[in-house]
Amino acid sequence: MMLRGLFWGATNLVVISLFLGCSSKNESSMKRTFDKNIAKHTKLQKSEKIKISLNEEVKVAITATYLNSKESLHDEKNSIHEKFIVGIYQSGDIYGVGFSSNEQNITLNIDYPKTDKELTKEEERIRRRGYNALPLISRELSHSDPILSNIPLVNSWTQYYLLEFPHTNRDKFVLIYQNRQLGRTKHQLSFAKSAKYLYFTEKEKEKYILIK
Repeated sequence: MMLRGLFWGATNLVVISLFLGCSSKNESSMKRTFDKNIAKHTKLQKSEKIKISLNEEVKVAITATYLNSKESLHDEKNSIHEKFIVGIYQSGDIYGVGFSSNEQNITLNIDYPKTDKELTKEEERIRRRGYNALPLISRELSHSDPILSNIPLVNSWTQYYLLEFPHTNRDKFVLIYQNRQLGRTKHQLSFAKSAKYLYFTEKEKEKYILIK
């Protein structure tokens, strides 16, 4: 009886160990999947896109991902450039290369430097609006460039650029895209340095379990 009791006790320990091992593996797998999902949502949060169509045909599609965050917001020396990865698709009849020409450009709305000068109300109003700055650096990226891992999606029909603008103390700001062929409309992509909240669908809440 004692031997049989020891046998069943040992068997139970093996079963429990196997169960706990499987449970631990499942938890690790779930955590890795959840971490990937968080990373994907974070990239999406820092990204904006616009499509510009004429006669129901997409002429230009722009995607932009902001690469900085709070480190720029807390940069007291204003030394950090505001960095973006910008992707652009253009139909064959739309011209303009890069983002700094008269034909096509992207500007960042930034604030004026601080001043001790006494300003009139009109001057204060103008300064509050800020001004639109062209990129200081514009570098075309190959589709295999490692920096593209910072954006949610890379596709073969889009050309990507790394753009660096002057630092701004603004927490919220916009990129403004213009193309002369598309008229005078200023197409805006809005960004914020402070983190946004992550939102999950009900299916995502059911699928992913936060392990405290």
